[in-house]
Amino acid sequence: MNHLAPLVWDSEFLAFGVSRLPAHSLTTAALEQLVQEARQAGTRLLYVVATPTDAFSNASALQAGAWLADRKVIFVHDVEPGAATLAISPAIHSITASSPVLESLALQSGKYSRFRRDKRFSPAVFPKLYQHWLHNSLSHQLAREVFAVEAGTGHPAPASATHCGLLTLGIADNRATIGLLAVDESARRQKIGQQLVAAARQRTAAWGLRELQVATQLDNEPACAFYRRCGFREARVEHIYHLWL
Repeated sequence: MNHLAPLVWDSEFLAFGVSRLPAHSLTTAALEQLVQEARQAGTRLLYVVATPTDAFSNASALQAGAWLADRKVIFVHDVEPGAATLAISPAIHSITASSPVLESLALQSGKYSRFRRDKRFSPAVFPKLYQHWLHNSLSHQLAREVFAVEAGTGHPAPASATHCGLLTLGIADNRATIGLLAVDESARRQKIGQQLVAAARQRTAAWGLRELQVATQLDNEPACAFYRRCGFREARVEHIYHLWL
């Protein structure tokens, strides 16, 4: 069955009604009925979520005028208990305080975000969302630990920068979960991303977990290639449509 799920946090953050619709063989007629219900409930934006192989749901969403905002892919890495003994680069530190440099890294991590790409959102939404994500990760509301790579320790970075890499790590569904991961443009191709993932693997094992996961966008081909090189496997893909009402 297809049911609307009001999203309280999204609605409060965006200051208008937002709901999620997990779609399963959703027909055009059924979607029209649900859209009517959503409008009556004060929903302005509906996230329609479908698997790529669900032809009915994808076709119905497109016919209703929805925009395919994200082809979200979940990558998973199996982590052996022995990874707990991995050495973490001395340039990587756990941090709890924000800075303009870290905020810049958080924004760089969201280059392909649907909240950046959907021009129906106010231009202020994307940076505000990712700054919120960073701050709530640093306060351990959204992450258990946040790693930053110190600039000037063998890694090139802007002269004004104090950090050139960022990774936030939490726990969800008995898996360690990477939230934000970014390396400053000036410091890429120096294996900093691999060092951050290695630190995440070490913590995953140290926390007694056996899997490390991360979500990104299939359209973000560099990120997908990076995770595959790091030993991640593709676990699942879902299509997220934005249907503005």
